[in-house]
Amino acid sequence: MAKKEIPLKIPGENDWIGYESDLDVKYAHRLMYGKSNEEILHLFGGTQSIDRADELLFMPRRAFQYYIFAFAQYLMSSEAKGNSDAASPFLRLLIAREERDPSSVSMIYRKLQPIVDYVATHQEWFDADPDIYGSFLELGTRLHELCEVT
Repeated sequence: MAKKEIPLKIPGENDWIGYESDLDVKYAHRLMYGKSNEEILHLFGGTQSIDRADELLFMPRRAFQYYIFAFAQYLMSSEAKGNSDAASPFLRLLIAREERDPSSVSMIYRKLQPIVDYVATHQEWFDADPDIYGSFLELGTRLHELCEVT
């Protein structure tokens, strides 16, 4: 079944409703509100990606569905090479978000799938030891199943 996709535009006030209820999301709001993905791209990288993943997990849906693409854009850049602390949290975030808020990822998954597939098949490029981070291929498969990708 095809999921309805949402238009991707900078989230406005209504897209952030409820952000005040979580301290991490409140901080993310301060960092990101009213900004484009290009303007916040510098917020990813290094161990910052772990923090962003925590914020994105609990972010209001529309804001999540926009700002997840900044994370994806970072992962597709040369700066992400060797950054296991970005690649693993990205895949795990998407799984946790879809489980916590069904359809929040699947609605936009067609656009995310190429990035998910890249990360899942480039574990070595991200220097993510499977003994520590688990199998990115398995995480990608789990996400595909959650989002009903055949």
